[in-house]
Amino acid sequence: MLLSNHDFAGALSRALARMYNEAAGAEHGLLKPAPVARGRKLLEELGYPGDLLDQVPEDLLAATFPCACPLPEISRLAPARMLDLGCGGGLDLVGAARSAAAIEKLYGIDSSPVMLAAARRLSKLFPALEDRISLAPGDLNQPGKLPLIKVDLILMNGSFNLVYDKTALLGEIRKRLAPGGRLLLLDLFLTEALPAGFADDIDNWLWNIGGALGPDELSAAAAESGLAVVEYRELERIDPVARGRVVLTTT
Repeated sequence: MLLSNHDFAGALSRALARMYNEAAGAEHGLLKPAPVARGRKLLEELGYPGDLLDQVPEDLLAATFPCACPLPEISRLAPARMLDLGCGGGLDLVGAARSAAAIEKLYGIDSSPVMLAAARRLSKLFPALEDRISLAPGDLNQPGKLPLIKVDLILMNGSFNLVYDKTALLGEIRKRLAPGGRLLLLDLFLTEALPAGFADDIDNWLWNIGGALGPDELSAAAAESGLAVVEYRELERIDPVARGRVVLTTT
């Protein structure tokens, strides 16, 4: 039996919480051994700076699951206040605080208590940055209940495709972006249509593919929410998806 939209979103949130709570302590991959890079090897391949990785314990590196390294783009956009939606273990928050001194305050929201605990532990390793970083629980699949505040930049690194009602979330994001603010998405984007019924299986969402959009779908959802895509860059093609970077702004 197909779930209603509300039931599917709730089931997705519960599955994600279980997955990431377990992922933080798993020895390989996410829930089971998988032939993919993880930990420092993954982060180096994605371009995270070695001097940052050198200061982070291996178990915290292994609890980090980004789609790409956002730090150069964050430095280029130079926000005063930044929010990381789906901040996971907090590496992007700490990395941004280190590399962009102009950022006065950084906020992180995640639904996994284990991931938030890892983020708090990581921030304590950098006492000079700790006062600039604030962390809070929040379910991206309940966008109306998120503890959002006005910021110049919102980052979603591998978390956008895990949101069931993307238009609702984008609408909430639009309300919280300062004039001229940016939304930076790093995720997988469709290069071709998925097989029929693929997106009906929650397991397919957990790997960021079941909930993926194509560039045109993303532009349409953004426009409906008062946002506009100003940049789409394909980083790596892995049909039927591409790892990409998207920058959106308020209209």
